[in-house]
Amino acid sequence: MATPKILKKRGRKKKNPNPEEVNSSTPRGVGSENRSKFYESASARMRTVTAEERERAITAAKTYEPTNPFFRVVLRPSYLYRGCIMYLPSGIAEKYLSGISSFIKIQLGEKQWPVRCLYKAGRAKFSQGWYEFTLENNIGEGDVCVFELLSTRDFVLKVTAFRVNQYV
Repeated sequence: MATPKILKKRGRKKKNPNPEEVNSSTPRGVGSENRSKFYESASARMRTVTAEERERAITAAKTYEPTNPFFRVVLRPSYLYRGCIMYLPSGIAEKYLSGISSFIKIQLGEKQWPVRCLYKAGRAKFSQGWYEFTLENNIGEGDVCVFELLSTRDFVLKVTAFRVNQYV
């Protein structure tokens, strides 16, 4: 009679925690402190936006027509709070972002922020750095951002923000 074969689990092995760290009453480093600040500030920024307020920001953004290639995005909660990942329109992604999986620059005013742009299978998204950009510029739910492609060599997107609270 053959013995049953035991299947091994694939993936990374979990590191055994250091008992001194687990039982320590001191903070577990800067990372965990920043993480809690992240969630506190994200929830503090949440705001209730009426359909009328959102519509005014959208109307104002539609009047802005840059000469360079551009796209508009109405910011929704998933772009700002849960994971802070923003998906870009597929038409722009396929035409200008094909093959990009690196940091690009997002510019508002004179300052630039590095933001990771990932392109895969016709879709692109902003991840790392996007949250910092929205936080530092007080960009929130319902705001409309117009992203204008300034440079394909260095890949710079200029942002013009149409804020919901500007049109109240």
